[in-house]
Amino acid sequence: MKKLTANPFKFGDPVEGDYYLPRPALSTTLRQFLENRIHIVLMGPRRFGKTSFVLNLLNQLENDGYSCLFIDIFNITSHRDFLHQILRAVRTKKSFKETLRSWWKKIKRLNPQISADFDPITGNPSFSFTLAQLDDEDAKTAIQDLLEGLSSLGDKVIVVLDEFQKISEIEDKGWLEATLRAHFQKLKNVSFLFTGSRKSLISETLNNPSRPLYRSCQTIDFPTFGDEFTEWVVGRFATVGIKCEKKAVKHLRELVQDTPNYVQMVCFHLVAQARTTVGLKDVEEALETVARQNAYAYQTLLNSLTLAQQRALRLAANERRSLFQKNLLSKYEIASSAALHSSINALKTKGVLDEEGTTKGSVLFDDPLFAFWLRLCFG
Repeated sequence: MKKLTANPFKFGDPVEGDYYLPRPALSTTLRQFLENRIHIVLMGPRRFGKTSFVLNLLNQLENDGYSCLFIDIFNITSHRDFLHQILRAVRTKKSFKETLRSWWKKIKRLNPQISADFDPITGNPSFSFTLAQLDDEDAKTAIQDLLEGLSSLGDKVIVVLDEFQKISEIEDKGWLEATLRAHFQKLKNVSFLFTGSRKSLISETLNNPSRPLYRSCQTIDFPTFGDEFTEWVVGRFATVGIKCEKKAVKHLRELVQDTPNYVQMVCFHLVAQARTTVGLKDVEEALETVARQNAYAYQTLLNSLTLAQQRALRLAANERRSLFQKNLLSKYEIASSAALHSSINALKTKGVLDEEGTTKGSVLFDDPLFAFWLRLCFG
């Protein structure tokens, strides 16, 4: 075995540079919509590379004179959280400093606590905001003020809300959805790009006539990579002198439902093992190792579910499609179709499963590595 000094694969965080495989056709399509102020929802499973793609696209747009703001709302639970995430996004932009100060003057009656400090790495000044004392009505007022201020960020502004389906989980009778819809119409120089991973929630938000965001955005499915991804992976192995079989990469892609993050994770482990060749057996062993490393988290999740939900998960992991067949219900000890339907709906609510297209009886795991682990344990 030889000692390697660099790993050509990266996982866990958004990737860029040599670690990123561009999607030029998708970039061109989204640019055309955004440049014509057509708001977009980009839908695709988690860990599929949406964030990496969007950040790469924003870099291109900023080079062409756009002002871009990326707001991560994956962990929000309230309006105050939403407000905080907007402010965090604005803080990262030097060019927005004056705009931020003017916003605070507008909402100074809210009395946020502001502290100044210096970044220990860059030496640049940074500002911290404490919103702990804000009540919900004040947070709503501040959100409206901040959204109205987006138009002052430049002549051409792009605002991204990452994992935007989270706004539908805030129990506010549609207030935040309605507020966004109102600002779609007010902000003539701002285009919104939303990303989301929960297809069922997004579909309900955009296709229910009683919801404020009904048909307000163009939906685009985030596509899987084609053969170019396999070629790219093989080429990355070659940069460190490892010969990888194409069929091994294709097999790995199938095992992880074509999830780029997990493909790079397994390949990272293979490189770390200082192999000289990679074949089918190697990727299977590496993926099994990665899955077992997550066993504690997966077992904890499984233990939090009812027995009926656990059985539904085993069925979904092993079969994936046509889940309501009588022979499968019997095989996995599920009482009835109604019981399976109830379990699947509960697992969708928990974010463990989601719909796969419009085919009845087909589901997708939010985490395909979890599905692989279930097959290892209960196949």
